[in-house]
Amino acid sequence: AAALSLREVARTAGISPSGLDRYVDGRDGLLELLISDGFEAFGKAIASAIADAGDGVAARMEAVAIGYRRWALENPDQFGLILGTPVPGFHASDDGPTEPSVRRFAEPMIRVVAAAHNASSHGDVDDSTSTIDLTNFNAKTGGLPETLVGEVIRSWSRVHGLVALEAFGHLRWSGADVEDLLRAEVYAMLSELQRR
Repeated sequence: AAALSLREVARTAGISPSGLDRYVDGRDGLLELLISDGFEAFGKAIASAIADAGDGVAARMEAVAIGYRRWALENPDQFGLILGTPVPGFHASDDGPTEPSVRRFAEPMIRVVAAAHNASSHGDVDDSTSTIDLTNFNAKTGGLPETLVGEVIRSWSRVHGLVALEAFGHLRWSGADVEDLLRAEVYAMLSELQRR
């Protein structure tokens, strides 16, 4: 991504560099579209995994973790672009497509964590829909209830950490079954929530 050349993209697309300007606002505009597309695809895969998991907090938490891993491994270039090393000099615009795409990517996972949080706090095992209001959730400013922010960050970092280590080749030496490790993390997270 750091070496992205608009001239090369235009040549590959069979149009002039000035013709490309009609579609994207320079290199950053093209990167925003690529990043936005990546978050949209990733979010849809996670939402689909959750929907296929059926009812139950544990099943949905596991579906998020396994779905996250599978999408990352099947789409390593997109995964690296959207959640790997930041592209030097790139800054997404405040009114561009990236922020709403990040929100759509994050919202299904946040709802699952919220349901797990609610189930542990209130003994409510019906997680078909969380009562949390995410209408003000903004990927840059937050907007989550204070009690949930820590849970979301801890849950995401534990899943993402394992997946990123595997996706970027840092676990090859271990021979570990990462899906098994992710399942263990999910049950550890649920157990920790129940103790709070």
